[in-house]
Amino acid sequence: MSQKPLVVVSGATGAQGGSVVNSLLATGHYKIRALTRNPNSDKAKALKAKGVDEIVKCDFSSNKEEIINALSGADIAWIVTNFWDPTIVGAKPDEEERQGKLIADAAKEVGLNWLIYSSLPDTIIESDGKYPDIVHFHGKNRVERYIRSLGIPNTTFVYLSYYYQNIGVFSPIIEKDNEAVLVFPYITENDTIPMIDVDSDTGPIVAKIIEEGPAKWNGKKVPVAADNVSLKYVVDVLTKVTGKTHKLRTLTDDDVKEFPGIDNDELKQMHKWFLEYGLFGKDDEVKDISIAKKLHPKIRSFEQYALEKYSKA
Repeated sequence: MSQKPLVVVSGATGAQGGSVVNSLLATGHYKIRALTRNPNSDKAKALKAKGVDEIVKCDFSSNKEEIINALSGADIAWIVTNFWDPTIVGAKPDEEERQGKLIADAAKEVGLNWLIYSSLPDTIIESDGKYPDIVHFHGKNRVERYIRSLGIPNTTFVYLSYYYQNIGVFSPIIEKDNEAVLVFPYITENDTIPMIDVDSDTGPIVAKIIEEGPAKWNGKKVPVAADNVSLKYVVDVLTKVTGKTHKLRTLTDDDVKEFPGIDNDELKQMHKWFLEYGLFGKDDEVKDISIAKKLHPKIRSFEQYALEKYSKA
């Protein structure tokens, strides 16, 4: 029997990467090298306990040699970078793009066969410059285009939709008496956003892509979304599973000022982009979310997610 392929997984202690690790482990078909900035953390030790073969220290902000070491000898790499790291967001917003290109250069240098990269649309190009400040979208897309230019043998680009887990974070829930108000800038109850349970469903989709192989997926963009979810559906489900009436409050530009966490150009423009272009933008390849369901038929609805997270039963 041939040796198991070695798959590098970045962000292995985070949401996307952690999900990929769990799904690859479940197959038993791969050796896994998990990348983390702190191999001695409790989360890293938990990966080892689960059966991950290698835990390797790798900080993408470091020199290229550390990244080369992390990728050397691997057959496949799943790469996700983290714009929301405190050292990037609000500090050096272009750093994520720099890191992504550094990783791409390292992948080319070590002769990696297949690079699978977590990307997003270019919100500047697709909006004709209307939304220039959604750095965590267009920065990733610039990296994608750079990767495509390098001649790495196989590349695939996975586009994550809005996390169910973002409900209550980027979209606050304000509790008041026996009522709760879900707060969203600009988006009304009949508008829809593609959404996903990032923890449960990213990994099965990526694992299936890897199983089916680069001959099928080379050069492709793959959306990760369970459904196009209306905000009316979200508040109705939250009402159903919590027993507390949930309503939507759609914020105007003036209203957003009440919420310092989302009162910034990055997030305001992101929500306006959602409203005008949809999260996945104009690209029909990415907008066809049926691909995700074919790869992972048991993908979870928001109601399934909410029953687990919010139900008091």
